[in-house]
Formats: sequence, structure tokens, C-alpha cells
Amino acid sequence: MVTHLLESGEYVLGSYKVQRVNWVNGEWFGAGQWLRALVTNRRLLIVSDNHRRDLAETIVPPDIRRVWNLCLGRRDGILVALNDGRRLYMLVDWSQGNKLVRDINEMLTPPLKPRIAPRLRPM
Repeated sequence: MVTHLLESGEYVLGSYKVQRVNWVNGEWFGAGQWLRALVTNRRLLIVSDNHRRDLAETIVPPDIRRVWNLCLGRRDGILVALNDGRRLYMLVDWSQGNKLVRDINEMLTPPLKPRIAPRLRPM
């Protein structure tokens, strides 16, 4: 699949077909080809949806301010607000927006630490 893009210890939470969109003259229009959004436990990868899997963009958790699901002209979409002020609007194929937002939020959530540290027996 896309194992050549993953770093050591990284795994895929979900893979989604997306297309960037722009607001033009009162309507949402697709900006370019359909892409593949891969959500891993460490980053959001946007890759071309061809067989070569060229990496288009990598977004790490510290760069993401917020993500939510929204309707883009009667189509399912998401908005990713970045800390640098940019907003990425993307259509999501076949009503997968909720799942994509859930996976990105899972990536953003830090791993749980145990409340009680295990005690070591004295030697």
C-alpha cells in the first residue's frame, strides 16, 4: 500500500479520497485532481491518488489548530484550520467526512499516560 511513506513506528488510522476546493463566485469548485488523505498516528499525509503515491503535503499535529466536518455545496467536506492562518477545505468521497475528522482528532490527541506508575520492588 503506502508503507514506503511511513516512518518507523508509524501506522495508518485511515485512508480517504479527497479533493481540495475553493470558494469562487458563490460556489465551491474543485481545485485539481482527487487526492488520498492518509491519517497516521503522527501526521496527515496528502498524496496523489495515482499508483506512484507521490507525496503532496505533510501536516503534523502542532500545525493543526482545529478540524471539523461541514457541508460544501451539498457535498460532504472538512475544514482543517492551520496555525499559520491557512484553511484547507476538502471534499470527502462518499460521506466519509465524519470518519476523517474522527481520525484526525485521534491523531491530535496525545497518548494516555497511566495515572499510577508501576512500583519496582527494591533489590
